[in-house]
Amino acid sequence: MSVNDISKFRDLFIDEATNLLNSMESILLQLEENPQNIDLIQEVFRVMHTIKGVSGMYGFDAISDLTHNTENIYDLIRNGSLTLNKEILDNTLIIVDQLFALLKDEKVQNKEIAELQKQLISWCNKVVNSSKQPKPKVAVNINEGSPVTYNVIFHAHQQIVDRRINIFYTIKDLADIGEIRSINSLPVIGDEEERWSIFVVGHFNQMDIEDALMFVFEYCIIRKVADFDIFDTEEMDKNRIALLSEEDIPQITVPQKGESISCKPSHEIAQPQLSNTESMIASIRQNMNRVAVDSEKLDYLMYLVSELITTSSQLNLTSHEKGLERVRPQIEKLDKLSKQFRNNALDIRLIPIRDMVPKFNRLVRDISNNLGKEIEFVTEGMETELDKSSIDMVAEPLVHMLRNALDHGIEKPEEREEAGKDSKGVIRLKAYNLGNNIVIEVSDDGKGINRQHIITKGMEKGLIQSGDNLSDKEVYNLMCEPGFSTAAEVTSISGRGVGMDVVKQKIAEMRGELDITSELGKGTTFTIKLQQSIAILDTLLVRSGTMKFLLPLSDVEICSQLPYQSVESRIKHSTIDFEEELVPFVSLRNLFGLNGQKNKMAKMILIKKNNSKFAVFADEIMGQHQAVLKPMGELVKSHEEISAASVLGNGEVAFLLDTNSINQNLYTKAV
Repeated sequence: MSVNDISKFRDLFIDEATNLLNSMESILLQLEENPQNIDLIQEVFRVMHTIKGVSGMYGFDAISDLTHNTENIYDLIRNGSLTLNKEILDNTLIIVDQLFALLKDEKVQNKEIAELQKQLISWCNKVVNSSKQPKPKVAVNINEGSPVTYNVIFHAHQQIVDRRINIFYTIKDLADIGEIRSINSLPVIGDEEERWSIFVVGHFNQMDIEDALMFVFEYCIIRKVADFDIFDTEEMDKNRIALLSEEDIPQITVPQKGESISCKPSHEIAQPQLSNTESMIASIRQNMNRVAVDSEKLDYLMYLVSELITTSSQLNLTSHEKGLERVRPQIEKLDKLSKQFRNNALDIRLIPIRDMVPKFNRLVRDISNNLGKEIEFVTEGMETELDKSSIDMVAEPLVHMLRNALDHGIEKPEEREEAGKDSKGVIRLKAYNLGNNIVIEVSDDGKGINRQHIITKGMEKGLIQSGDNLSDKEVYNLMCEPGFSTAAEVTSISGRGVGMDVVKQKIAEMRGELDITSELGKGTTFTIKLQQSIAILDTLLVRSGTMKFLLPLSDVEICSQLPYQSVESRIKHSTIDFEEELVPFVSLRNLFGLNGQKNKMAKMILIKKNNSKFAVFADEIMGQHQAVLKPMGELVKSHEEISAASVLGNGEVAFLLDTNSINQNLYTKAV
């Protein structure tokens, strides 16, 4: 095997180990709530066992040692020799953190790792020494006592081939713990991979068979059939009523004496008929419908989609020329297919928000313990999906908002009881779809925001004057100014004025909106509103002078027109009368200093943004345009009203207007 092949498998191990450790955090937090749950304990053991078994193959010796010692602890716990407690759970979470660090850099030198190793070994030695009869694992004589029969349904998934798992060794591991009496293929449904039914008889338990199948555990269903050898006709006759629940047992025709038992599908052996095969197979399939794909491949896919859409737009424009009428139907079909391709590619990039929840659970747990607060973390709508790039960007703002709720929002138990509240505070993370937007809310039932305190701090920093009459929204927005903090002292959690300004900056980069509402004594809610996708967008194309601009179609409410003379007469007032209502407006000619001949009538586009309305005036509305957006970087840094650009079919560039920025700065900019 070449060095490149080894490197490829090593990277694959790192990805799989990272996924396993991510699931571990969630499992450990569940285990903290229910420390007697043997299934969760088994899962921790299995994860550590799996990582240990592979890490040594690729030179991760520190990971192998750490997981081996952790595995020993949970082996003692699942055998009843050691009681799971808070100290063990806390240290296991720290171990998970250290394993993450070791996956990033195996050469990490950390004193904490050595201390953890000593602690784990100490616990094991303490249990063994305190027991008069230690329970080391020993081989069981296959001829002693009564054997048991287990059935394994194995799904030969393509991922097993991709991971280079040799099934021969899995079968060998099963043969080491017992005797394989039958291996039969099950009916294949459609184009699915093969499934096999394996019967093993011997002196072993559930843990032993799980250990033997550890590398393919997620592709198996394990069922205990009977507490005797069902392939022994005499035993079968004597123990028919001793069989387990018929709903869970395969209906078996046992071979008669003298008949051979093959390890391959054979018509000589009556194949076991499972009464609930389909439901069992369905449970195997439930985790097989997701495919891990490198994010760089998805980015390249989006690049190809964007190029296809641009080319389709160019063809669409060219087809209007004389002599090309015959190809226009095919070009229209291509345009329709490119839009479907775009939507499908965008769906592929969507990731459910629940993938971030385990990290947030851990964050809330650790900080609440540090602050001595009792917190219940509630999530809603975590099946809501966001684009991969949006998930990566929104994680940081959400962390800051959760920390803010934990530190500033929720009171300590004694303070809550004095205020007549439950001693345990509630922090709620909620996500849902609203039209073409995704809304994420972080709320708490804490003490709320002291409006006057914010105003006082704002005046101290020179952000506002004493006579300013500010709305609640304007007051709360002061918290998003750089360096603004109301903390009395600097701690490891807050007090340096870094947090909400990062939230505002990140959300602005995503062209999203942040809204803060609060009620003193009742709590605070931070609301983030994001567009579904920022790479390819349905827009309205308009022109002013020689420049072309794009407006997100989802923000457009009404298109109308007014005489340019009426618009110019109201520029100094920044509002215009429309349908018996004064509407703030901006003229693109004035905003960007454009010259050239004007039309008699100005085209008005009414925009609805953040529960408010404003109008944009242009020379011409050119129509709907599917824009492939490109970032502009330093080129338009002086114009915060522009957030991106798109190349039109004729090669011209159109600029995407940031309606959120225009809405916020409408009254302060000279238009």
